Amino acid sequence: MEAMSQTRQGNSILKNRNFLLLFIGSVFSAPGYYIYLIAAEWLMLTLSENRVYFGMLFFAASVPRLLLLAVGGVVADRFNKRTILFLSDLLRALLIATLLLFLYLDVVTAWHLIILATLFGIADAFSYPVTNSMTPLLLKEDQLQRGNSLIQMTMQISPILGPALGGTLIAVLGFQGVFSVACVMLLIGSLTVLFIQLKQGNEGKRDHSPWTELKEGLAYVRQSEFIMAIMFIAFFINFFFSGPFSIGMPIIVKDVFEGSAINLATIQTAMGVGAMVGAILLAVKKITNYKKVILFSLLVVGCLYTFTGISSHLYISAILVLIMAALLQFVNIPIFTILQKTVDKSMLGRIMGLLVTVSTGLIPVSYVVTSTLIALGVDIRYIMIGGGIFIVIIAIISFKFKRLRTLGM
Repeated sequence: MEAMSQTRQGNSILKNRNFLLLFIGSVFSAPGYYIYLIAAEWLMLTLSENRVYFGMLFFAASVPRLLLLAVGGVVADRFNKRTILFLSDLLRALLIATLLLFLYLDVVTAWHLIILATLFGIADAFSYPVTNSMTPLLLKEDQLQRGNSLIQMTMQISPILGPALGGTLIAVLGFQGVFSVACVMLLIGSLTVLFIQLKQGNEGKRDHSPWTELKEGLAYVRQSEFIMAIMFIAFFINFFFSGPFSIGMPIIVKDVFEGSAINLATIQTAMGVGAMVGAILLAVKKITNYKKVILFSLLVVGCLYTFTGISSHLYISAILVLIMAALLQFVNIPIFTILQKTVDKSMLGRIMGLLVTVSTGLIPVSYVVTSTLIALGVDIRYIMIGGGIFIVIIAIISFKFKRLRTLGM
């Protein structure tokens, strides 16, 4: 009976026209973004043997994202979320079109990719708070976990289809072909969200200045022990994971495994498959104890991350990455669901913006530290092993963190 009820609820979610449009838009825009990403990464590795440039590619995207995410949260609460999401995807499509022009003219350089990464980071800063605050406006509260899981599944199609299509298109059609596909997919995604109809809320009302509204968001966060505890965990986890993993895996594939773009696509596809599996499990099974699920998942992720640094085989690494990605969904989706249920809807954009700001706050530093250590001759595998050990330590400390142990979710 429970399974039948869950099936009917899932169907009712997909019968919601506005949510279905958001779902379809994500199916196109998220894979398109990852097709661009893997192509840009491989193009950078092809253009220059200097791996510092590769690290700068990630750093350039993360800095504007960090600086503007809180602003993006304020904008999400003040203006029409559909329009913001449309403009963000459209800007990404136009940026890829610009890169295509440089490729046709045969003038593209590493610095072109770094500048484009910066502009992508700006678009991301306005897209993330909107995406995470739009779902509760389209669904009922008891549908949020499944709605978030479905949206996450569309986003996780991107690390599956994106790297698979990207690596294949690089081999078959070259960089011009792969960037053309990414551009078209982002354009379709942007046009789809234009048909979403949102009820008029507080958008456009300007009783307070943006700065005042940002301070209201900060005060709201300080009053919540749960949000403060989650931000503490996210702040440090991302420092030890995001930089070494994002920079490290492409380098390991190329320099350690002596692989190709297809091999890099294998690793990133494994991450997408794992994330989608995690999202599917959360779509069919409701969580009752969020604290234990979140913290236990982090602990296992830290252990697997350490083994990933030790692994000397491509497919073993792919399996480890797949399991890590699945477990990370048991961290991310419950957090977003709890916030969407408990945070006032008029504050949700700002809270989501602040959460992502804090969770990514140390990522630019992580990229710089990782790139610097690599430049100094430190093996990327040792960097990843160290990151995994620190994640385990943070997870163990968090189990004893009173704010999480005693807080009912």
